Order: sequence, then structure tokens, then C-alpha cells
Amino acid sequence: ADTTSRPDKFIGIHFFNPPQLMKLVEVIPGEKTSQEVTELTKDYVKSVNKQAVLCRKDVPGFIINRLFIPMVHEACYVKDRTGATLEEIDSAVKFKLGFPMGIFELADFTGMDVIHKATVEMHLRDKKVINPHPLVEKMFDEKKLGQKSGEGYYK
Repeated sequence: ADTTSRPDKFIGIHFFNPPQLMKLVEVIPGEKTSQEVTELTKDYVKSVNKQAVLCRKDVPGFIINRLFIPMVHEACYVKDRTGATLEEIDSAVKFKLGFPMGIFELADFTGMDVIHKATVEMHLRDKKVINPHPLVEKMFDEKKLGQKSGEGYYK
């Protein structure tokens, strides 16, 4: 926004993949974004049958990825430390926490390339964000990207 001559008109919109299935859209105003532009953007999101969530501060990963990305890595550490299977961890998340899908299922759906790149970028901007788990690194390097490649955590 600071590189434009109209920072009051600049706003971020983060759709989730695949957008035809995912209802949530993060709306990220900049420090100088006008309230009018913020409201117009929220109205637009609603007009395309999506649910807007306002990210009041532009932080690496916004809201959802700030929560989801560390969960993927922590799920890998849980697997390492407890010996729990992918299915057991995903079942616990779905049937005890009430998530619509397990962490590993969602990671495969999202793509290991997206998770890896998001993690690296978030960590570069905020050292409190966890580095990629070695399994995430390995899967990324081996192009086991999840559903898009036919293999990730699951085949």
C-alpha cells in the first residue's frame, strides 16, 4: 500500500482453496485503508456468497494460516513423539475437536507446497512461527504434495 499513491484504496483479500468449496475469505485492510473500502470489500465478499472475516492487523499468515500452519507441524511432532498414526490424529481432531476434517487430510487438500512456502515466508517475517517439520520438508522436496500429486500424508 505504501508504494501506491492511494494507500487508502488498498486492501487484501485472501480466498481459500478451492474457492468453490471454501466459504471463508479473510479481508485485510492496510494501516491507511479507508473504512469505505473495507465495507465495500466485505459487501463484495458477501455478494459472491462467502463469509468475510476481518483481519484487523496485517500479520504473517493472517488469521487462519497463523493457526493452521503450526497445527500441521505440531501434528507431525505428535506423530513422532507418541507413535500415533495419521488416522488416529485425524480421528481425534474430527471426532473430539469437531473439525470437519483431520489436520493431515486438510494438509493434503491444501498442498504441501503451499504449506511449506507459507511456513517459510511466515517464519522469515516472524521468528515466533515454527520452522517446517522435517517430514514437511521431505514431502515438499519429494514432490509429495497431497491430492494434487496423488500422494501426501495419504495416497
